[in-house]
Amino acid sequence: MLERVARPLRGLGNGTASVVHAFFHALRLPGRLLQDFLNGTWLGHSLHAVLVDVVVGGATAAVLLDVLRVFFGVEGLADATTWVVGLVWLSGIGAILTGVTDFMDTSPNSSTRDLAILHGLINFIGIGFFTVSLVQRLNGQHDVAFWVFLAGYGLISVGSYIGGHVVFKYGYAVNHNAHARGKRATEFTPVMAAAELAEGMPTKTMFGSTAVMLVRRGDVVHALKETCSHLGGPLSQGELWDDTITCPWHHSTFRLRDGSVVHGPATSRQMHYEARVTDGQVELRGPHD
Repeated sequence: MLERVARPLRGLGNGTASVVHAFFHALRLPGRLLQDFLNGTWLGHSLHAVLVDVVVGGATAAVLLDVLRVFFGVEGLADATTWVVGLVWLSGIGAILTGVTDFMDTSPNSSTRDLAILHGLINFIGIGFFTVSLVQRLNGQHDVAFWVFLAGYGLISVGSYIGGHVVFKYGYAVNHNAHARGKRATEFTPVMAAAELAEGMPTKTMFGSTAVMLVRRGDVVHALKETCSHLGGPLSQGELWDDTITCPWHHSTFRLRDGSVVHGPATSRQMHYEARVTDGQVELRGPHD
């Protein structure tokens, strides 16, 4: 049902993603670093989720304080509530910025993108109500500000539910490889002839039932899981640059030696394998994360 409701917003979603992409691209390296910060690459998972917790938790606390003040006559809570609402508003602005940054890498013309734009639009309006309520409180209009804030709280509650639907049903912004580790090999296992692995050419091979990307640099072979941890893009089709590989789908960049994230939108390390060349065979052991 939610998917049908969100479907008419597809054009808005695709347009918004294009504008945000263009903005970051125009900033070049500073834009890439800003994107990394907003995606939460440095944090190890989504920064958006952290800020949303502050918004929802703070808004719930503010509603409770207002209820105690308005319906139970508890005195001395107006200023405290204003401070909490200020924190909620500030966190809400951060949640919008991080959410839009995450959103631009959703798949075009997909239910994930449709639901994400619906989630964002509802929460944007909710933050608008919080803004009005904060201004009213700063002007001493605490009673009317309560009802405005309550309306915004209802909106962000609906928006948060839709956001959870996007994450828990569609698995967006989670480690794509979390449940696809494959069997760990404690002994080195041959996967292909070393002569078939060209120098500096990302190559896909199979390690049991798991697809692995190999890169040969002289006598050293690097091995990462083929599917990108962000949204499952094929790393063997990516671009090599120095000691990194960049996913062709959303340009997440990983170090070859250990799978660590250099640039997002990926926030989770890529699974990597120990590799060696023995008797003309490339052998792997692992994985490690």
